[in-house]
Amino acid sequence: MISKRLHFPIFTLSILFLSAFYSCKNIDNEIVNIEYETAVEKGYDLYVNQKYDSALYHFYKAKLACDENQKKDFSYASYFIADIQQKQCDFAGSEDTSTEALKVNPNYESSISFYTLLGLNYQEQYNYKQALKYYNLSYSKATTQLFKSIIRNNIGYLYIEAGNYPKAIQILENTITNDSLKADKTNYAKVLDNLGYAYFKDDNPKSIVILKQSLQLRDSLKNDSELIASYIHLSAYYQKSDQAKASDFAQKAYNAATKINSPDDRIEALKFLIASSNTNETKDFALKQIQISDSITKVRQIAKNQFAKIKYDATKALEDAEKFKNQKEILLLLLLVISLTFVLIYYIIKNRNKRKLQTERYTTETRISKKLHDELANDVFNAMTFAETQNLQNPDKKETLLDNLDKIYIRTRNISQENSEIETNQDFEEFLKEMLYSYNNMHVNVIINQTNTINWNKIKREYKITIYRVLQELMVNMKKHSQSSIVVVSFENRQKTMEINYSDNGIGCKQMLKNKKGLLNVENRIKAIKGTTIFETETNKGFKVKITIPK
Repeated sequence: MISKRLHFPIFTLSILFLSAFYSCKNIDNEIVNIEYETAVEKGYDLYVNQKYDSALYHFYKAKLACDENQKKDFSYASYFIADIQQKQCDFAGSEDTSTEALKVNPNYESSISFYTLLGLNYQEQYNYKQALKYYNLSYSKATTQLFKSIIRNNIGYLYIEAGNYPKAIQILENTITNDSLKADKTNYAKVLDNLGYAYFKDDNPKSIVILKQSLQLRDSLKNDSELIASYIHLSAYYQKSDQAKASDFAQKAYNAATKINSPDDRIEALKFLIASSNTNETKDFALKQIQISDSITKVRQIAKNQFAKIKYDATKALEDAEKFKNQKEILLLLLLVISLTFVLIYYIIKNRNKRKLQTERYTTETRISKKLHDELANDVFNAMTFAETQNLQNPDKKETLLDNLDKIYIRTRNISQENSEIETNQDFEEFLKEMLYSYNNMHVNVIINQTNTINWNKIKREYKITIYRVLQELMVNMKKHSQSSIVVVSFENRQKTMEINYSDNGIGCKQMLKNKKGLLNVENRIKAIKGTTIFETETNKGFKVKITIPK
């Protein structure tokens, strides 16, 4: 895996380029995919913090959230998926992801990043022909001399791995003179090391000078990951000429690889430790190599399985989100239907109440008209006839006329009270008493008990109106039909109800319950406020009503 470290700068530069591109790529978009944006933002933060498994989940979720018009977004998310797969040594998976992205969006502005990834993946799978193809494509897309130098370094190392050392030397010698590369010490040291190693493989005596020059430069940078390749190449150089130095450099490579937790590089270092060690040490090094190899195999298999699970989880999460979206739309539609239904019911009830109010108004007007015609008009006519036909100079006749006029006044007042507006404010109790006491006369004594036990301010307005009208109906019924001399109205305040008891000592009669419309009005009014009414009457035993109203 030393070769992989040779390509690291291209990843860094590609990611920087992609991040800059991503920050402004949505400027032309009229509609922003919030689900995609959220997933990409989370994925990138996790990627920067090297939490690759979690980052992979969110990038895959972002990729699945793209529609057919979001090719740039699709490519952006796909690059990070392919890069993480490559980091986890799933080269075939990284290759598939990169190829798919290029197929979906062949004109992607940052296709150089996919070409470089494909070159690395094919090189790691020893498919040098395909690796070279994609390195060349990447080189053709490079826009700076530093980018081009890095890619040429990758191509040079590819030829080293393929065993074509003269070609590798030719490419690397041309690359090493680039001024942009010399300014970048890390990448310059890489090219020096690869060139020195190519010289070594080609038996060129300049090899050791170049390898040491690269080691010195890398040592000044204090970067363990960069030093590993120099240590390995120097160990290889001294294998035949100086076993002690070969073992020392291999041990340094192993220590550096352990420090940065790179199992692949530890295995590579162990190979050189085994080759340069004595017989007693060989077995221990071999056992370590086997142990690390088994661990790497296990970790990579877990990584592949984890990617499959992440892919499944992300797909399921998107499906669940779509399902929730559909359920939400159905719920909104249902709420709309329910709202419209309630509005419709409201207007139906409103119109019904309006018609009911009109009917009640018509009934009231008819009743008032009948009273005026049947009672008041007759009394007025009789009084007028009496005044016209009798000698009003006679004191007795005059007194009779005055009595008749007083009756007309009382009857007019009673009709007015029966249909006047009812006071329901803090004076309701007095207003109610005044109505009941208005039926007091020389023949009837009205007694009212315990009205003060009721907190009338806590009684609903519609309940007060109903109580007033019901008692008024009972008093009118009493005056017309009962022939009573005593009427008692009492109020009782209970825990959950209010009780009103009416009783008189009139003639009473069961038949009156069937024939009197006023009593039916009483019962209907009390039912309307969810109360109950009980009538009791016997011939010559008076009349009683028990009314119970919920609070």
